[in-house]
Amino acid sequence: MRRSKLTARLLVLGALLVAAPSAAAHATIELKGKQPIAGKRGTLTITIPHGCGVGQGGVGLATDRLVVRLGSGWPSAKAIAIDGWTSTVARASSGRWTITWVASAGGLSNTSIGDFPIAVRWPRAAGIYKTPSFQHCGASSMNWSDPFATAASAEQDYPPIYPVPRIQILPAS
Repeated sequence: MRRSKLTARLLVLGALLVAAPSAAAHATIELKGKQPIAGKRGTLTITIPHGCGVGQGGVGLATDRLVVRLGSGWPSAKAIAIDGWTSTVARASSGRWTITWVASAGGLSNTSIGDFPIAVRWPRAAGIYKTPSFQHCGASSMNWSDPFATAASAEQDYPPIYPVPRIQILPAS
């Protein structure tokens, strides 16, 4: 009896370890240990863990463009320079920001991880903010913009396939 429980636990652990890489395959936000305090300045880094098409027949496609959108609640945003990439920042009349990086060399290989930092002033109101991100690899793309759901429903898988990166802005003290 004890042996079968141990075997079952090892099988579950093995399955989790095999599934772990796919769980990490999302555009993520990194804050490098700094708290995002409402109204203060900071750096938001979007991390892209691989190129487009993983598991979809497009293995080997390098990321050559990344577009990140910030809503009108963000007072300022500026792309931080990355070697091998050019960046532009635009603010629409609605107040929404679009930050775009375009590879000036070979881009981010399919097996590489890339960090795309943005110097920001955090929104003045505490809360959860979405940062839809659009990763392009030639004609293919991965749109990290699926709505976040707390559970599966008839309309939404859980977890979403391409979850929108989100950030919790803390209240100023």
